[in-house]
Amino acid sequence: MRKVWLLMVGSFTLGLDAYVMAGLLPVVADDLATTVSLAGQMVTVFTLAYAVSAPLVAGLLSGVRPRVLIVAALAVFTLGNGLTALAPGLTVLLVARAVAGIGAGVYSALSTAAAAALAGEERR
Repeated sequence: MRKVWLLMVGSFTLGLDAYVMAGLLPVVADDLATTVSLAGQMVTVFTLAYAVSAPLVAGLLSGVRPRVLIVAALAVFTLGNGLTALAPGLTVLLVARAVAGIGAGVYSALSTAAAAALAGEERR
């Protein structure tokens, strides 16, 4: 049960990140002295990186232990968000959001597979 709870917390955090960043667009735009529409690109970049990395990276790394990949994906997600917080300009912010999106996409694919494996054959 502990493993399922940890997977749920990770998934909740990833989902919350996407919604919170969308709500912070005016604040980010003011902080970086840019427009809200340009700052909005951080949501697009995150979503594109998420969508591309989920199937691509999860398929390429299928031979590696899932636990290692899940921890690595969360580390990449955390690194991307740390870089987002420290971004001095829009370009660095967009790169940081792409890094966070890659981590989120890989985690999402792997956590879904891990949850299915934890459920057992009879419960799927």
